[in-house]
Amino acid sequence: MRIGDVAVHSVFDGVIPLPPELLYPEVPVSVWRGVPRALDDAGMLLVPFGGFLADDAQGHRVLFDLGGGVSPELVPGGAPPEVRELLPVQLEELGCPLDSVTDVVLTHLHIDHVGWASTAGRATFPDARHHIHAADWKHFVDGDADAAVRRKVAPCSEAAVLWDGPEAALFDWLRLIHTPGHTPGSAVALIESGGESLALVGDLFHHPEAAANPHWRCGFDWDPQAATDARTRWAERLRAARTPLAGPHFPGLEPITLR
Repeated sequence: MRIGDVAVHSVFDGVIPLPPELLYPEVPVSVWRGVPRALDDAGMLLVPFGGFLADDAQGHRVLFDLGGGVSPELVPGGAPPEVRELLPVQLEELGCPLDSVTDVVLTHLHIDHVGWASTAGRATFPDARHHIHAADWKHFVDGDADAAVRRKVAPCSEAAVLWDGPEAALFDWLRLIHTPGHTPGSAVALIESGGESLALVGDLFHHPEAAANPHWRCGFDWDPQAATDARTRWAERLRAARTPLAGPHFPGLEPITLR
């Protein structure tokens, strides 16, 4: 898709079947049965994971979120999903060698978003600046919230660009907006170019149905009330502005527009 002068591509890394009540503990399974193609034959919610690649005319190649990486344990104690490790192949098919990525934006530091941050203890994208909100760095890398995340992200320390406060402008077409709740440093990436816009929402919404129902509590939220407040504000904002939104867990990683 194109947003003004910026080309945006989805980058698929894999898919994991999850019990819907794990992701949304208070949503009855009967609701999901009414959503076309949401559940597989075993009643599992099919959750993709991956990210997005944006290219501009100035040579910036920005990768938003990094999927699960090699043999990811995306659920504590769980086996790696059968469909996985596709992100490097997807980038190759897009004509994007790993060393051509200029910037990595991590919307937050959960394991299914940082998996390709490093491979065998080395940064996977060695020439890229890695933009991370300072609150998430403090929580996950300096702190002890998740040892697996620390192992993945710590090798990128020299390339890390920590931003703080409510907002950071990376380029004239890209703003990162602090949206705490799911994690302390969660962010929405807002692409704006040529009068068009796209919100890359990270895990603000895991599924289009959740964007239509922002009161649904996610089972992985760090601060459930703050996350609900953030979802409600953003749903209203995006609906009013008619701004499309996309997330790395949306079916097909396809954008939607709230009505």
